[in-house]
Amino acid sequence: MKVNVAGLGRVSSAILYNLKDKVEIGYILSRDKQKAQKFVGEIGKGIAVDYSDNFKFKGILFVGFSDSIIPKAPKLLKRFVDGSIFAVHFSGFYSSSIFPPDWNPSSIHPNCPVATKEANFNDVVFGIEGNIEIAKEIVSLLNGKYFIIPENSKSLYHLAAVLMSNFSHALIFLAERLYDVGGIEKNNFHYVMESLIGNTIKNIKNNGVVNSITGPVVRKDMDIIKSEREIFCKNFPKYCQLYDIFVHIISSMKEEK
Repeated sequence: MKVNVAGLGRVSSAILYNLKDKVEIGYILSRDKQKAQKFVGEIGKGIAVDYSDNFKFKGILFVGFSDSIIPKAPKLLKRFVDGSIFAVHFSGFYSSSIFPPDWNPSSIHPNCPVATKEANFNDVVFGIEGNIEIAKEIVSLLNGKYFIIPENSKSLYHLAAVLMSNFSHALIFLAERLYDVGGIEKNNFHYVMESLIGNTIKNIKNNGVVNSITGPVVRKDMDIIKSEREIFCKNFPKYCQLYDIFVHIISSMKEEK
């Protein structure tokens, strides 16, 4: 398997880094040739190129552009593509159909934060679609797991990931602020967070989301709900409505039990 990459984003860099001893590596294209050269030096493989060079991609092409740029990929990369390639992108939002059909496109999206190129993808669950066989082969080489997403459901899939991952950061941020306000020892904050979230996930896996909800809303502890609303709105006046929204959502979930 020969793999090329256009755009050294975090995910494309990490995936290529993880595959460096398992595949043949061809061209590594970047607007910043020095960045490509540095990456080639780090992995000991590949040919660093920029958009002024003359070359053609062959085999698999990882497209590591950001979501704001990736729809422009066919135009930006057209002159470097001659004949059949297998284009793979890593966007969670866009489907593989943003690439031309003759690129044999697919998308693989890791359900994990990727901070550095040394990120480990063992047992990470990837959402895949498009050319399933190519996508499955790449995930297998990464020792990951996968499930297939309908092409027209990518945006729903990505929003679900944002709600679970990114939005939870916002709630944890507010929770940490309350520790600050209350002068509560923060050395144990991360352990408390891990215990609460870890056990919540276990309960959801065993019993489902609706059957796992607990807390004052489920118990109908109206005095506590009212008191904690006052505390929330006092400390986060800009987000006061957020408390009411979550109480409403949990109340609606309780009705489904």
